[in-house]
Amino acid sequence: MQSVESKILYNDRLAEGYYRLGLSWKTPEVKAGHFVMLRVSDGMDPLLRRPFGVLRLIGAKGKASRGTGIELLYRVVGRGTGILSAKRPGETLGILGPLGNGFPVPDKGQKVIMVTGGMGIVPLHMLAQRLGQGTLLFGARSKKETFLLEDFKGLGLKIKTATEDGSAGAKGLVTALLAKELAPECVVYACGPMGMLKAVSRLCAAEGVKCFVSLERSMACGIGVCLGCAVRTINHEARENRNYKMVCSDGPVFDSRDIDWELL
Repeated sequence: MQSVESKILYNDRLAEGYYRLGLSWKTPEVKAGHFVMLRVSDGMDPLLRRPFGVLRLIGAKGKASRGTGIELLYRVVGRGTGILSAKRPGETLGILGPLGNGFPVPDKGQKVIMVTGGMGIVPLHMLAQRLGQGTLLFGARSKKETFLLEDFKGLGLKIKTATEDGSAGAKGLVTALLAKELAPECVVYACGPMGMLKAVSRLCAAEGVKCFVSLERSMACGIGVCLGCAVRTINHEARENRNYKMVCSDGPVFDSRDIDWELL
C-alpha cells in the first residue's frame, strides 16, 4: 500500500455522468478486485477520500502495461465525484492503495461466469483480462448503459446482456440469464447492486456453485480503522457463528456463503 500524489493523465467524459480517469502511478502489484482511495480536493470539503475500483493498468500511451499507472471508470453521483469530473490533465490527486484482497483465480477446468450490473463491471475487467475466457452476464436499466461493455470486447469472453426495459439483449434481470448458465462445474464472480448480489448468491447456493462477490459499501478510511463498512458474516466453524468483517480490509471480495445476506 502506498500514499502518494498522482498526476492525472486524462479525465475523459464517456457519456452523460460517466468518466474515464487515467492516473500516473508506479504502483505496487495491483490485482483484479483491488481498489484505491482518492482525495479529490486539497481543502476540507469533502474531507474524506472516495473509493474507486481499478479498471485496468495502463502504460504511458494508454496501452495495457504493468506498473506505470492505473485507469478508473466512475460515475458522477455526488459532490466528490462532481469535483473529480472537473479535474484536468496535469493536476494531481492524493491516492492510497492498492487496497483490498482481490478475486481468487478459478480452479483448473472450472467454467467461469462473471455477473455484473451497471458500474459493478469495473472490478471484473482485470480478472477477464487475466483469464481470457468465460461468460460475462451484464445487467442494465437500458441500452444507454451498455457502452460500459466496450472495454470487455476482444478479451475472449462470451457476453450476454439483459436490460430492464428490453432495449438491448434479453428483457428482465441479469439473474435470469445466470439461472440458465449455471452448472456444477461453474465458478461465479459477481459485483453490482446489493439486491443483485443477494439473488446471485441464492442461485449459486441452490446449485452448489462456488461464488465470489465484490461488495460495494460506503468507506471513510479504506484500511479497516473507522469500521464504517462493516458487514455481518457467518463463521461456519465457530460455535458463535456470527461476526463482522470490514469490506475495505477483509474484502471487498468474499465467498458468498460467508455473508449474512439477511442483514444486507
